[in-house]
Amino acid sequence: MKSLGIKSSQIMRHLYNFTRLFFYKPERIKEFVKRVDEMGFDMNSKMFLHAIRAVSSVTVKNWELKLELFRSLGLSDVDIRSVFQRHPHVFTISQRKIKDVTQLLLATGKFDISFIVNHPDSLCYSIKNRLKPRLRVVEVLENKKLLPKKPSLTSLHKITDEKFFEKFVLPYSNEVGEIYIAREFS
Repeated sequence: MKSLGIKSSQIMRHLYNFTRLFFYKPERIKEFVKRVDEMGFDMNSKMFLHAIRAVSSVTVKNWELKLELFRSLGLSDVDIRSVFQRHPHVFTISQRKIKDVTQLLLATGKFDISFIVNHPDSLCYSIKNRLKPRLRVVEVLENKKLLPKKPSLTSLHKITDEKFFEKFVLPYSNEVGEIYIAREFS
């Protein structure tokens, strides 16, 4: 890997977390590096080996199917490269989940495709346990005009369950407590 220009510090950082990478033949690693390079990745990026990991986890056929899926959802090739560079792990998620999360977010009318391009990690969250309950809680609070200010859509899905509960459920437990608690038992 060093002969391909990958820094020793990057290699060492991934030695324990991604040992499988070190068992590939050099030719395979060259293929992975080439595919990552084709996506416009900077070899000096801290995310470079994460990108290698993602590429190595997906067959070429499935990779092409993911590219087609993203295009069918309205992403340009530039958008797709941006998604990959920001969060390579997205390419290891099932096509069904990518499609379902995208459709859920777009259906709210609060998100557009550029949100997904800029925050591809949103595709990684659970629909059932995180996205739907949180979107529903905020919708109820907004409809009842209980929120002093509109929450950032980014922080809405990124904050921990504990912080979300403290900020959006506990103070309004009479209005939304049942909605949020229902997700625990569904």
